[in-house]
Amino acid sequence: MLFHLCVFTHSRTFKKYILLTVQLLSMLTQSSTLTQTTSKNLSIEVSQKDFEKINELVSDGLFNDVDDFLNEAINEKLGDMEPITLREIPYEQQRKEIIEYAKTHGDFDAVDVSDDLLLDVFEVNDIMVELIKEGILEEL
Repeated sequence: MLFHLCVFTHSRTFKKYILLTVQLLSMLTQSSTLTQTTSKNLSIEVSQKDFEKINELVSDGLFNDVDDFLNEAINEKLGDMEPITLREIPYEQQRKEIIEYAKTHGDFDAVDVSDDLLLDVFEVNDIMVELIKEGILEEL
């Protein structure tokens, strides 16, 4: 994705605005030629404080420019929103995988196991409670 940035000051309110032009590139064909380009404009308002923080990060060399900061921030947020597909495997297989997980990891909870093994957190929790009752796992 390509991001273009234009910063301007609104003449009436003197607030900083960021006009972000986002060019979304479509997938390349197998022959690596560009098939289509679509552009969308987004306008966002940021506080003076946030604007100064962004500029400070750029000045400190953490980002090449404000565009680089926005690109990374958007990609990070969108990455966090990626849908997760949980695996649907039989109870006994889940139980075995959780026991193996326990052997190779230090302290952990049901959320850790669920995230790492892509299993339903409620099922993982139920299995962990059973394993604790059976003395196979130890509660912290």
